[in-house]
Amino acid sequence: MKRVLPVLLLAAVFFGCGQQKKDPVAAPKAKHATNNAPLFHYGNPVLLQYDRYLAGLDTQLIDMGSQAVDTFQLLFKKQPAAVCDTAFYIFNQYHQRLSSWAYGHMDTTIIYEDIVYPEKTKPLSKKQLARKKQLDKNGFYLFGDEGSAYIEQDQHFLSQHFGLYVSAPLKQYLVQLAKEQKEGFSEDAGITIEANVLAERTVWWENFNKTIANTNFLYTKEAVDKYNLLLWVLMTGMENTPVNDEYANDDDSIPNKYKLYDYFQKAWTYVQEKHPQSGTNAIVTPYLNAWLKKDSAEINQVFSQFQKEHKSPWGE
Repeated sequence: MKRVLPVLLLAAVFFGCGQQKKDPVAAPKAKHATNNAPLFHYGNPVLLQYDRYLAGLDTQLIDMGSQAVDTFQLLFKKQPAAVCDTAFYIFNQYHQRLSSWAYGHMDTTIIYEDIVYPEKTKPLSKKQLARKKQLDKNGFYLFGDEGSAYIEQDQHFLSQHFGLYVSAPLKQYLVQLAKEQKEGFSEDAGITIEANVLAERTVWWENFNKTIANTNFLYTKEAVDKYNLLLWVLMTGMENTPVNDEYANDDDSIPNKYKLYDYFQKAWTYVQEKHPQSGTNAIVTPYLNAWLKKDSAEINQVFSQFQKEHKSPWGE
């Protein structure tokens, strides 16, 4: 496909300014990387060109998602991976804003729950099928939780469309996010993945953070926060998947009411057996031992130490 940049710029002006004026009220300017951020120290003018292009795109028009991807691929197909990483970062900030708008302004004439929870006896309408296709095409993921429908970025879409351009660490990051989105994590305040999957996922982020340490990886904070969140869930569970068996209080044979839920015994044992040298294992092993002994004082002591060393992702 042969296209030169001047033509691209004309196309950007056309799509960015012509097709978007459907509403007389001006859309808010895209919240993305700006020139005072350390993104353009690479000295690559194509980054600034792309940044300005995205600044002209409507943040309230879903179809701009695929258009932003197409322009990325035209501009950066021959650029170094480090430049493509930055370009993806700029794109992602725009796409996140577009995703937030899509979720906050879901068409009330469409029953999205029928799409998420399909029934064989109730075929989807043309309008429902068209909206699902539009979301898929522009990188948005429609999913359900507690009977309601939600929209967020489609991580598989991002890894598929940007994986060939970005650096190996960023590709790993995107592929892992896509894998986790497909597998799920929780619903109705309970963990929905198997114990070994939670354990493996936690250790994966620990190891990934080691590989990006002391580098200029653009999503270091997100990766660190991801590990911390999973570690906390691994140690504390969730409201409907608690570490302490929810039936312990009803069992008079348990004097101190401490009974380890099988799910976490499996998860912690998995870490011990599969990743004995990991930092995660060094954290869960003392906790597992205390729980197996049903020693409430030791359980509280180990957890108190964990709290001191690892900040709660929920600000507790």
